[in-house]
Amino acid sequence: MNTFSGEKPIQVGLPPLESFWPSIGQPYKVASSFFSESPDTSTLLRPISVSPATYRASLDFQVPFTFAIGYVTTVLFLNRLNVSRQGKPWAFSKNPVFKAFVVLHNASLAVFSAWVLYGMGYSMYASWPTGATKEGPDYHAHVAQMFCATDANAIQGKMNPSVYLIPSLECQYLTSSHMTASANVKSLWDEGSAYFGWFFYMSKFYEVLDTMIILSSGKKSSTLQTYHHAGVILCAWASLRYTSPSYVVPVVFNSAVHTLMYSYFAMQSLGVSIPMAIKRSLTVIQIAQFLIGLVWLYVPVFLKYNISSVMTPQAFSNVSLSELAPRLVHAAPSRDFCDETEKFAADTAVSCLTDRGQALAVAYSTIYILPLLVLFVQFFIRSYMKARK
Repeated sequence: MNTFSGEKPIQVGLPPLESFWPSIGQPYKVASSFFSESPDTSTLLRPISVSPATYRASLDFQVPFTFAIGYVTTVLFLNRLNVSRQGKPWAFSKNPVFKAFVVLHNASLAVFSAWVLYGMGYSMYASWPTGATKEGPDYHAHVAQMFCATDANAIQGKMNPSVYLIPSLECQYLTSSHMTASANVKSLWDEGSAYFGWFFYMSKFYEVLDTMIILSSGKKSSTLQTYHHAGVILCAWASLRYTSPSYVVPVVFNSAVHTLMYSYFAMQSLGVSIPMAIKRSLTVIQIAQFLIGLVWLYVPVFLKYNISSVMTPQAFSNVSLSELAPRLVHAAPSRDFCDETEKFAADTAVSCLTDRGQALAVAYSTIYILPLLVLFVQFFIRSYMKARK
């Protein structure tokens, strides 16, 4: 039997205007709650402990912007230097130690990308609605909430810490035991996405060595190469800093693509002959990844989810606390409010996009991905289509 009922669990509409133009001084969320805890996870899932201080410091806006500017400036300088040297490889690039480093670099990033992919997948598995929630009419709304409510505070922040109300034929107030149950609500980010998302973000700083390896051979770093590495740092920063609901899925796709791509680079650096068709396929996969990511960016912008909050007295007495917690509705402790609430269903659609920071992350990513797609398509045409003629 379905305890909860509601209409249109998934809706489409614009987010509230305050998401784009909030009051001055609006605080931004930083998903550090996962790092403040010591979850009982395996070594594979959590091999390194990250302190909240380190997490927050790395997300200071000066870190990615200063690094990106320094990276682009260095690349432009070395490009000119390589031109003046007529494309002659640097001596150290022929050293066996350096060649071994290149192999290790690519192999390590392939393994790392596979680890992030596994971790993100596990986070979604651990957060996915199960049990009565899966069987209920609001299943799809709970799936949407899993992606949209990017930290525990986002789920619990709408709840009054002293009194809760379940609209019903009889106005029911929850006890402290119910409040304790609500405190155990976990979000996708608390289950591990913040942890793996942070390592994904930090790996983008290390990946600029790809460019340095190219430059060491005497070649120039292309506009695509330079723009790609500088821009992804800023996008990952904005998405993680403002706990964007759009962050997790692109990280999953990017990690999958990078697992394949760096495996290819590792074999190539070992001197393994790889068919051109595989390289071409990897480029197509990369383009598809960015197209999917661009579409997914705007899902939270227009998505609203509606989890029913109306219960009969009989249902209220039978429902378990774990099933009840995600459906709590904040209410003022007054009988008048209770009387008014009984007159209508308390189903209120919640916008997936909730604040300016999340809107900013969408804007950053859009500005980054559109030119990147153009550059990748140009690269594909130049490398694979014109090369045939």
